[in-house]
Amino acid sequence: MQDTAGIFLISCNRIRLFPDMMDVSMLIQNAKEGCGVDEKELLRQLQEQRAGALETAIAQYGAYVLAVIRNRSRGVLTPEDHEEIASDVFLALWRGAKNITRGQLRPWLGAVARKQTAEAMRKKNVYLPLEDDALITLDRLWEQMVEKERCEALAQALAALPEEDREIFYRFYDLSQTTAQIADELHMNASTVRSRLLRGREALRKTLTKGGLFCEDDVG
Repeated sequence: MQDTAGIFLISCNRIRLFPDMMDVSMLIQNAKEGCGVDEKELLRQLQEQRAGALETAIAQYGAYVLAVIRNRSRGVLTPEDHEEIASDVFLALWRGAKNITRGQLRPWLGAVARKQTAEAMRKKNVYLPLEDDALITLDRLWEQMVEKERCEALAQALAALPEEDREIFYRFYDLSQTTAQIADELHMNASTVRSRLLRGREALRKTLTKGGLFCEDDVG
């Protein structure tokens, strides 16, 4: 019965449930510091399938999930597709919360949102144009943030980067913005954004491989 209630909640009134897009700077700040309901308590409620837990999760993370989906699909999917994918992400959360460990809720949601978006584009047979951004990849590493030790190691490595570089990294890897979007919103040249990403990627590679939690193939 509880599982059915969660499915019903996601299936109905998507426009009401999913909040409007939050300011990107606020999403990034949330990623760095966390906000809203205590994640440990929310995760416990989700794992026990408590009434209201899923709606709380949607209110707290819905804008983030939609941002990932919209940025990742680069305009080739419709707003209705975005809402449907977001619903699938939170349905997966409702059913799979027991497999998520403390501190991994947001990374887990981001990873599932990116995967579900890619799957939706594959099913619709739509593809993104090849961009210079494809040369700046940390996808394998970023998706491994759902593993607790690796998430902590990556967070520490990111904290060592300059503030502006950290924001660029969060925009590019966490929110799936393009370098062109980042450049426009931060009033920078796109080539400068790419240069900072490449430089930061190399710094992360050295820091993370030195710690022994990552190998060269993980970092890409």
